Amino acid sequence: MVDFPYLAAPNCQVDGVEQDANVLWVTAHSTTKQGRCPVCAGNSSSIHSYHVRILKDLPVGESSVTLKLRTKRFRCRNPDCPQATFVETIPAVLVKHARRTPRLTTALWHIGQVTGGQGGSRLAHRLRMPVSRATVLRILRQKPTCEREPPIIIGIDDWAKRKGQRYGTIVVDLENHQVVDLLDDRESETLARWLRQHPALQVVARDRSMQYAQGISDGAPQAIQVADRWHLLKNLSEVVERVLQEMLPRLKQRTTLHQSSSAPRDKFPRAKSDQARQAASRAQRLREYTLIQYLHRRGYGDRRIARVLGMSPGTVSRYIDAETFPERKGHYVPSILDSYLPYLEQRVQEGCTNAEQLWREIRERGYPGGSSQVTKWMQNRRKESHLLPVQTPPAAPVSLPDIRTCIHLITASPARLSAEEVALLDMLRSVDPLCALYELVQGFTAMVRQRQAQALDAWLATCNQTEFSSLKHFAASLQQDYAAVRTALDLPWSNGQTEGQVNRLKLLKRQMYGRANLDLLRLRMLYSP
Repeated sequence: MVDFPYLAAPNCQVDGVEQDANVLWVTAHSTTKQGRCPVCAGNSSSIHSYHVRILKDLPVGESSVTLKLRTKRFRCRNPDCPQATFVETIPAVLVKHARRTPRLTTALWHIGQVTGGQGGSRLAHRLRMPVSRATVLRILRQKPTCEREPPIIIGIDDWAKRKGQRYGTIVVDLENHQVVDLLDDRESETLARWLRQHPALQVVARDRSMQYAQGISDGAPQAIQVADRWHLLKNLSEVVERVLQEMLPRLKQRTTLHQSSSAPRDKFPRAKSDQARQAASRAQRLREYTLIQYLHRRGYGDRRIARVLGMSPGTVSRYIDAETFPERKGHYVPSILDSYLPYLEQRVQEGCTNAEQLWREIRERGYPGGSSQVTKWMQNRRKESHLLPVQTPPAAPVSLPDIRTCIHLITASPARLSAEEVALLDMLRSVDPLCALYELVQGFTAMVRQRQAQALDAWLATCNQTEFSSLKHFAASLQQDYAAVRTALDLPWSNGQTEGQVNRLKLLKRQMYGRANLDLLRLRMLYSP
């Protein structure tokens, strides 16, 4: 016998250790004197025979380990027992029909949970525990997940099996930050069936899907529904985008955008080939816009149009929402110096041509930038006019930013805006409709971020009196889901954790190379080391 502490299992004794290449062969035998029959539970010390079990075990250093364990087969002495003989059991080492020790199986289970089938197989080979990817997945499916306390506060959201076609539902325990379950679809009946199996639920956070609202009402009527605050702000941003798409074309027609004499010009005229290429590109986009509008009027959905025309769903949605053909932006980029150009022209006419002096003067009037822009403007002014007297100073161009910039300026917290963005925001607020829109949007975002539930009724009443039809529809949808929205402004629970778990689920799907069936995804999502 060899003193080898590697096999620290009861009722086992190591007889010898041999090294063969990268494999360590450990020979051992069992020391039990009697066994218990698995059928009649009777004890027996009558040995029928011996046989050797060959098991893979955890590696030692750079060597994999193979265990040769000599076990006994006992005779059952109960004459009424149908089991004539039985093999002794050693729970720490032997499992029926297994070719691995339980601790090696546990290690492979953890590897498979973290890295998946293919990745787990590669890692196990590196760790001297060679196994196939199919075996890793089989181990994952065979070993049950640990039991957990029934959830009380959960969040639910949908996740894409195949984006735009098939979706499932994820359920997250918001108190313990753990995934509870994955459901096969996002139908209200499936969710209600699952909720009935968990009667201890008290709070359910969800997005603003009416299917989920109906499922919660049917399956857990005792639970309090909480609308997700992030989705409330996201819905508001979508409403602001629709309002701006309706409003900005009319506002730009009333401005002198790209027509002011002080607007920058191209340094060199464009070549005829560039002009022809631009004209051809515009004609192609116009044909696409016309075809999309035609298919939309015929009842085609956004994604179906995108598949038929081979275009991105975002472009199709943008063309459908546009009342007129959306022209591309010109080369003019708004500057924080624009609102100070009339004063600079006036000072130049008065004889002041020192750029540093002009910068100091407009800085006292609130200009947030540095002197470099004033110097560049003065240099261009000298080149263009050679300081010839101008009778009337040109008006500063009223340049409205693009829609995405406007959405950011209107919905963002003022404290997070840069100095240039503040100047653009002041320009937007100088336009009456945009100023009213800004006040309504900022009122709602402050109410959601600071959880001011008492201000909800007044905000809804103000929205119902506004001129923006999209905001009125948004207020009506909030009124329809009033209880969940009001609770979201009262309670601290929201679906932020759920969104994070959805992001983790996407990572696991990509790790498994598209072979992630629902049962494997559920096992890996429920894993807790």
